[in-house]
Amino acid sequence: AAGAGRVWGDAAQFLRQRQRRAYQIFEETKQGHLERECVEEHCSKEEAREVFENDPETEYFYPKYLGELKFLISLFGNAGMLTSMYCSVLFFYSLCKPDLPNQCSPDPCHKEGTVKCEDLKGDFYCECKRGWQGKKCEKDIDECRTQNGGCNQLCLNKLGSYRCSCYSGYTLKDSKICEDIDECTASADICGEAHCKNLISSYECLCDAGYKYDDVKKTCQDIDECEEKLCEQTCVNSPGSYTCHCDGRGGVKLSQDMNTCENIIPCVPFAIGRSVKSLHLGRMFSGTPVIRLRFKRKQMTRLVAEFDFRTFDPEGILFFAGGHQDSTWIVLALRKGRLELQLKYNGIGRVTSTGPVINHGMWQTISVEELERNLILKVNRDAVMKIAVSGDLFTLDKGVYHLNLTVGGLPFKAKNLILPINPRLDGCMRAWNWLNGEDTSIQETIKMNEKMQCFAVAGRGSFYPGRGFAVFNLTYTQPSSGNETKTNWEIEVNAVIQPATDTGVLFALVTEKASVPLSLSLIDYHSTKKLKQQVQTSIFVEKFPCSVLVTGSSFQKQLSDLLPASLFVPYLSPFPTDVPVTSTPVTASYHGCMTLKLRNTALDLDEALYKHSDITSHSCPPIEQEGQ
Repeated sequence: AAGAGRVWGDAAQFLRQRQRRAYQIFEETKQGHLERECVEEHCSKEEAREVFENDPETEYFYPKYLGELKFLISLFGNAGMLTSMYCSVLFFYSLCKPDLPNQCSPDPCHKEGTVKCEDLKGDFYCECKRGWQGKKCEKDIDECRTQNGGCNQLCLNKLGSYRCSCYSGYTLKDSKICEDIDECTASADICGEAHCKNLISSYECLCDAGYKYDDVKKTCQDIDECEEKLCEQTCVNSPGSYTCHCDGRGGVKLSQDMNTCENIIPCVPFAIGRSVKSLHLGRMFSGTPVIRLRFKRKQMTRLVAEFDFRTFDPEGILFFAGGHQDSTWIVLALRKGRLELQLKYNGIGRVTSTGPVINHGMWQTISVEELERNLILKVNRDAVMKIAVSGDLFTLDKGVYHLNLTVGGLPFKAKNLILPINPRLDGCMRAWNWLNGEDTSIQETIKMNEKMQCFAVAGRGSFYPGRGFAVFNLTYTQPSSGNETKTNWEIEVNAVIQPATDTGVLFALVTEKASVPLSLSLIDYHSTKKLKQQVQTSIFVEKFPCSVLVTGSSFQKQLSDLLPASLFVPYLSPFPTDVPVTSTPVTASYHGCMTLKLRNTALDLDEALYKHSDITSHSCPPIEQEGQ
């Protein structure tokens, strides 16, 4: 009891001496709080934290507070009034004396993120660099999480900072904005020989149609479209393109898709009906007769030949009558539209031409008759010629009189006539009467062979049935003016056409090597309307320019690298089989009527080197009228 009293007395004395000093150590607010929370009452650690407002001071104070409180209670039991005075002085003296260690030693701040550490007497403060945060400046701020750091494309965070970046094909401007790179401008040869096209964030090397780009060589390589089997028939590859060809000689043309083939179908019908009672004299282009007759009589008989005749052809053979070339004979022909009679009696030949022009296409009756040693020629029952003769056309052989008669040709070559003539005659004969007798065998033969028959109705022009061709060998070189060593060549062709189909070759130049340097064709890849009007087409070809006029509309094309004119063989209508189908876009036969002029002179198909027999040189059927 005495010991306790001494302690109490010492404590009281100490409290009286230190009470004021203890209270002066702390500021009034914190002192009031601490007395209220931890002296007047038993405080918790959280309540002590509210007083100190930081962890270091709280951690320093609270363990000592619990230890001292336990010690006092062990001494005095229930402290009662002691706590009010004693605890205030004791705690404030023992706990709050200014001997706290320097909180910045050692430095608690993250070195890389801290500017400096500030000692707060029981706490510390880390001043963070830009881009860092946290109590110890240990946490990097991810600027990219806030509005992408202001970058309009890529934001790349890094410790204490960040940077903006761009996608491929862009470049950074003003540290945050990405702009497209124009590679075509930045590097002029980036695509080599190809065209450079700038794209957003990239670029593209483009070649012309029909070419593909080689990334390694930086060149444009031709695409061989023919390897892709795009054409139905024949394909020809060319630089940057390709062409499909359909063999028109098989009756087909290129379709609208320019790859497949379709049949050539007539869109304008012609009145091609034929008369079974007529005989077409122009059936054989070779000039050989279409009819051969041999008459035998037991007694001398005079010649009587009568028939109806129609033609637009100005020249050719109607008939021959007599023996053989070196004997007696007569030939009735047409020259310049007038009748001509060549005769040979007793080795003496004569040629007589008279009468009206009869190649106007109208039917007329013609007759030749032997009468009292005269030959009488009549047109429509009117005598136009009377020639005295000395001899007989019939030849006596073994007691029988013989007479050869050929129609539409000669039994010998035309050059052996008294006056040579082109024997081919596009004419029509009917109601014939030879030697006052009926010959039913001729009629039956014609009836069985349609090609021997004439068109029931015909007009001027040449008719191409959609098959066959005619060929001419022409020379059209001429010396240059003022220079005899140089030659120019010139072709001027005028064509008036009435087509039955929309496809066909009108005119072509073909070399001896079967190439086609020039062709003029009719072609419509997508026609839907019938062609019922007459079309006039002109072509004029000089050494360089080529102009084509079609019913008033014209276009020109430069022609170069043409072969010398002496190698050209002009063809009319389709090509022979030795001309490749790839030599020209159109190889189909022209179908319809056509009249050609060469150097303003009508081109006579009878003068061709060759003509298909189905082509009529001077007659063309009319267009069939609806309802016929």
